[in-house]
Amino acid sequence: MENKNILTQADIEDEIRRAEMEKREVDFNGKVLSSFSFQQRVIEGNLNLNRTIILGPVYLESTTIKGNLNLNQAIIRGTFYFGAGNLEGDLNFQEGNVKGVVNLVGARIRGSLNFQGLNVAGFLSLAKAQIERDVNLQNSKINDAYHSGLIVKGDVYLREAIISGNLNVENSFIEGSLDTMGTFIGGNADLRGIQINEILILKSSRIKGNLVLEKAKYQELVK
Repeated sequence: MENKNILTQADIEDEIRRAEMEKREVDFNGKVLSSFSFQQRVIEGNLNLNRTIILGPVYLESTTIKGNLNLNQAIIRGTFYFGAGNLEGDLNFQEGNVKGVVNLVGARIRGSLNFQGLNVAGFLSLAKAQIERDVNLQNSKINDAYHSGLIVKGDVYLREAIISGNLNVENSFIEGSLDTMGTFIGGNADLRGIQINEILILKSSRIKGNLVLEKAKYQELVK
């Protein structure tokens, strides 16, 4: 891969400025980026990172995106962090791959979150996040990760999250545990066919609709 084809932070800033001036979405579809790092930034529309390869982390702490965040089929060779972020549309990250943790702790998403078919090396956290529509983790894989002899467990944390719609984790693989302690789900929770290598924690969770555990596999259930 030639370095001249890799977009730098300056290139990224330039595209964001031009998109705002032209009143269009920020478009990096299919590009190779060195990293994507902003803190307390406002992006005035959709952010298109579909099919990108990002060679470092995606870091969007306390950033507001006034549209959709699209990462379908993207590859991130580092952490994806959107802690305390605010997304006014949908977060779409279908069939993507993250070589690090995915952390959306305390984020607010006014649309849906679609992580169908997402592969993560490390944990996935939606702890204390607020999602105003559905959460789709169907067919996702959350694996343990190994760094310098240390293990980052492939856990899924939904602790104290508020999901106003449905939660779908059907046929997903979680190498660690699934923790929904204190989670509110306004619709159904579909865990059909899920494989959890360790513990399924449902204690203190509130599910307004149906909890479906048909063919679910886990080592221990904590209710």
